[in-house]
Amino acid sequence: MKKLIYFAIGMVVMSGCGLSDSQAANGNSASNASEKDKTEQLLNLSVASELPTIDPALSQDTISFSTLNQVMEGLYRLDTNEKAIPALVEGAPEVSEDQLTYLFTLKPDLKWSNGEPLTAADFEYGWQRIVNPETAANYSFVMTDIKNAEAILAGETKVDELGIKALNELELAITLERPVENFLKLITKPTFFPQKESFISTQGSKFGTSSEAALYNGPFILKEWDGTGLSWTYEKNEQYWDKENVALTKVTNQVIKETSTGLNLYNNGEIDSIALTGEFAQQYNQDSEFMAPLMAKSVYLELNHLNNPALKNKNMRTALALAISREELADNIMANGSKALGGLVTSGLVENPETGEDFRKAAGDYLEYQPEKASQLWAIAQKELGLTDVELELVADDDEVTKKVSQYLQNKIEKNLPGVMVTIKNVPFKNRIELGDNGDFDLLLSGWGADTNDTNNFLSLFLSGSVFNGGKYSSEEYDKFVQASMDVDSNNPEKKWANNLAAEKILMDDVAIVPLYQQAQAMLLRENVEDYYLSQINSVNLKYVSIRE
Repeated sequence: MKKLIYFAIGMVVMSGCGLSDSQAANGNSASNASEKDKTEQLLNLSVASELPTIDPALSQDTISFSTLNQVMEGLYRLDTNEKAIPALVEGAPEVSEDQLTYLFTLKPDLKWSNGEPLTAADFEYGWQRIVNPETAANYSFVMTDIKNAEAILAGETKVDELGIKALNELELAITLERPVENFLKLITKPTFFPQKESFISTQGSKFGTSSEAALYNGPFILKEWDGTGLSWTYEKNEQYWDKENVALTKVTNQVIKETSTGLNLYNNGEIDSIALTGEFAQQYNQDSEFMAPLMAKSVYLELNHLNNPALKNKNMRTALALAISREELADNIMANGSKALGGLVTSGLVENPETGEDFRKAAGDYLEYQPEKASQLWAIAQKELGLTDVELELVADDDEVTKKVSQYLQNKIEKNLPGVMVTIKNVPFKNRIELGDNGDFDLLLSGWGADTNDTNNFLSLFLSGSVFNGGKYSSEEYDKFVQASMDVDSNNPEKKWANNLAAEKILMDDVAIVPLYQQAQAMLLRENVEDYYLSQINSVNLKYVSIRE
């Protein structure tokens, strides 16, 4: 499953595969090394939000995951066609007949960025650290396919019982709970990267909080990041095993929250990419450097089902949902190719295993804009709650785009539901994640981006025990369908499809969340930036990028 991870609604660059209707790229694979050497291999990128952490165990958001994909590497990585290919391993693994045991052999002489050897023990320690309850890794659920991971996370089994063993410095044995489709693709996620025990022990609580307090084994090294700043740099890693095939020597990352500021920098040649929304996307949509692929990113309002009495009322929740025009929000406020989304799961992600029908089309659209009905339900809710007025706080990111979306939601709700007062609390990305995880909100403008083609990327978010379910929605029936699709029916495509359709229907009928739109990534990117691929589900892989003269 993915990521399941949070994302900033501004410029978040997703990763790499070939072109399709929902993908875009600057690509020219014919470019050769000698041509690249003639040009300074410096890339200057804009980023939507601050970098929260560089600790693989604590990362749960797109910014952190994207950074980790540049400065670290696992057993496998994704190529530009989104195929899992060997990275730190020599060739394909030996796989048991029952598909439960994988034996990997690492490349010899692998090094960390400080020159120390990277061995199989670094994977054993890293994966154990992820599932150790003391680490409190929110993204640890992606490990539950590994034998004993779920029991370890529940405190029922010792950490060293996890199904991963370093047989020697180069050989690594991994045992699964059940056969896992696309297991090699699963382990390309940053959560499965190696970690150096001696270094982490020395750093203690500082590990992952600055560029100096982390260790790297990927194509680049993180530099000039103090843990809170609005910029950071990647520099080519001279210890990387495949450094000869890394063209870029330096990449700067600058957090830009105002599109006009970013455009000025872009037009002055100071940055090589900038996200566009609204009138800016419309202004530049005919530019040769413009692209706007639709991403597997669902944006929605989370509702606090636990701490706000008014939001425990279904008529109140439904009134809020029907008071918002998703089409108007996507077409007029975002105006960057984003599309109104009638459910949690995005379009273009999963197809019916028998008919090929898209999940979003099969599921249909829920909670469509009906202002008159919204007003009627609000009146009923007022009587049921014994209230005439309700105050709600909307928590959201503080970038320019999200502020506009927040204001639109505020205006639409207050106009269509007189007596409902919405106050907006715009905070930095990292703080929004913390407030969401802790349930410190009434309404939360949030979202999720899938990193595999699986509806459970989204649906597992709102399981009763999910750490990402900050609003504490709970439904035994919903849990039953989602858990079945992830467990007993995981290898039965037809049953899994039916389970997930049923689960999303329950989620929408309960108005557990309010779906808003599927995000497009409208942006400008220099034409001389080659092999820069955007796909629905992955961050850009800078290992493959180069600058053409």
